[in-house]
Amino acid sequence: MLLPKDVQEEINHYNEESFQLLHDNPWLIPAILGCMTLPAAVCIHGFWKNQQIKKQLKIEREKTRQLGLQNKHTHLLSRHL
Repeated sequence: MLLPKDVQEEINHYNEESFQLLHDNPWLIPAILGCMTLPAAVCIHGFWKNQQIKKQLKIEREKTRQLGLQNKHTHLLSRHL
């Protein structure tokens, strides 16, 4: 699907202004990259931390399940004695 000619002209005009702004102010490049990198780093860290917490939760659930089975088993053994 092709864009209408006036929309293409607006996009080209916007791109030219953006490139001219970066050409006049090259210090904006690291600032822009930093602004784009920070949210990505926060998302990656959050995902990693979430995976760790999920793993720990599975471990704790399994411990609880095993403890419940062990208590049930010892309770049944004490009834038979």
